Amino acid sequence: MQPGQFNPKGEDWIAREFAQLRQELRELRAADPYAPMGMKPMAGGVEFPGDVRIAGTLDLPVGIIGNAALADPIVVKTSGVSQNSFAIGTSTATVALGTVTIPAGYSRASILCMVVGGALNSTGSLDYLYVSSSINDVGGGESPQPAAAGGYATTSANGIRTLTGLNGGTITLGCRIRTNGGSWASSTSNFANMNAVVYFSR
Repeated sequence: MQPGQFNPKGEDWIAREFAQLRQELRELRAADPYAPMGMKPMAGGVEFPGDVRIAGTLDLPVGIIGNAALADPIVVKTSGVSQNSFAIGTSTATVALGTVTIPAGYSRASILCMVVGGALNSTGSLDYLYVSSSINDVGGGESPQPAAAGGYATTSANGIRTLTGLNGGTITLGCRIRTNGGSWASSTSNFANMNAVVYFSR
């Protein structure tokens, strides 16, 4: 443009261009560059307020996600009880009783109950010792073991159950034990062990 020639943008257009450029730079510095991506920078990391879709593989360090953060967290409880010196008859009795408290907000329990029992046959003839698990007074499959007159028998059994619709309270666990033909007298050698693990979920 020649000196003295009319400029349609005005004589101060360069100054105005610089002023507009400075304004745009100020706005860019003040703006959150992550906002269009749904990200929010935080001290030590980034927060995603909305949904996040991962198309590839998400590789996370071991132990980074706590159980409480899961949609369906698991609570594990155990119970173990031993008992000895009791008589055994032909009617089933539940010994080595234990209880597990149902945690608040959990309605489902997956249970593994393991039992073992042993006793001295005080009768004068061959007899059988039976043990089975007991979960809330419901027995599992029995496991028999023979014992000659004056002999000793040991046997074990496992029980698995899933309980639903729980709402507080406790779960009772134990070892069910009986004989087949006669009553066996109490002896310090007579024993029962119950060990159970309970997985609670919502």
